[in-house]
Amino acid sequence: MSVVIVGGGFGALEVALALGAADRDIPLRVVATETSVLYRPWLIHLPAGKRKPPMIPSARLLARAGVEVTADRAASADLGRRVITLESGAELPYQQLVVATGAVSDRDRVPGSRAGALFPCDEADAAELATRIDQGATEVAIVFGWERPGPGLEYAAWIAAHRREVRVAAIDGDGTLERRAGLKATAWLRQLFESRGARLLEGRVESIGDGQVSLANGESVPAEVIAIATPLRGCTDWLPTELRGPNNRIAVDAAMAVAPGIFAIGDVVSAPDGYRLPPALRSIQGTSRGVAANVVRARRGELPLPVLKPGMPDMMGPDLAGTAMLVRDGRLVIRGRLPLLLRSLGERRYLRSRDATY
Repeated sequence: MSVVIVGGGFGALEVALALGAADRDIPLRVVATETSVLYRPWLIHLPAGKRKPPMIPSARLLARAGVEVTADRAASADLGRRVITLESGAELPYQQLVVATGAVSDRDRVPGSRAGALFPCDEADAAELATRIDQGATEVAIVFGWERPGPGLEYAAWIAAHRREVRVAAIDGDGTLERRAGLKATAWLRQLFESRGARLLEGRVESIGDGQVSLANGESVPAEVIAIATPLRGCTDWLPTELRGPNNRIAVDAAMAVAPGIFAIGDVVSAPDGYRLPPALRSIQGTSRGVAANVVRARRGELPLPVLKPGMPDMMGPDLAGTAMLVRDGRLVIRGRLPLLLRSLGERRYLRSRDATY
């Protein structure tokens, strides 16, 4: 029986490549319809008038590594029989399963947002946000917070820096910013946005509708375009309900294990109490080899080893268009071009290693 990885994004790709490097004799199959992976962290550039993010040729990389790919989607999983049923009706037995199906924007978390807002962490909505601005929208509200406040801050900062005709309101949707970034970083961010003719608002969002964002303090922020980044909802409808937690994400232990024979990686995952996962790409890079090693151990009947470490710091390092900041456990560590340079070097090194096309 083989190792089956379900998913077509970064997590699936990185675990598959790590498994192939660890043992080329492992029968390994990826279930995915995607043949390439969009580098989503750079979607923030689209509404700012920049080019589309690079693509990683995942199908070619997997083929080069000798990994079999089934072009299908998972429809259900029988954990007792260790069988995945695909949308085509085919059954796929597995010895070890890796869930890497990621997450999508939760369009129902904020009342009124499904009808009244765009969700630019999804590619089509990022393109639509760019189109609305190109067509003359001059008042744009970007709501950020929840599981990942970074992308929303990045969208707002990039639009404010490169679309000076647009008045941007960056709104903390759930009080995340001050709690995670601290007073000093929040004050610096407010000054940065003001220097670009934008506003940083910290009132919690109650609802969206009629071209405005309604805040808990009674204030309403009018906008021609409203975008929300990013409450997340795991892509796990195909898994049994007992594995799905809040917002359809799945809980893992320190070994990234979900249940006997099942591991998970990426945005679909929620970390156990006392542990933290860094932002998506760094999380995947930091855990993929550990997940692959634990899959190999499980195949041998050995116990998995911890991949996550307790007490890891809460880190934030958003790209704010020409500058950046690094926050660790609510303390501003550094701001300016240096953290941006370090981030850029790491991203470009990764993209080169994965034959990305621009």
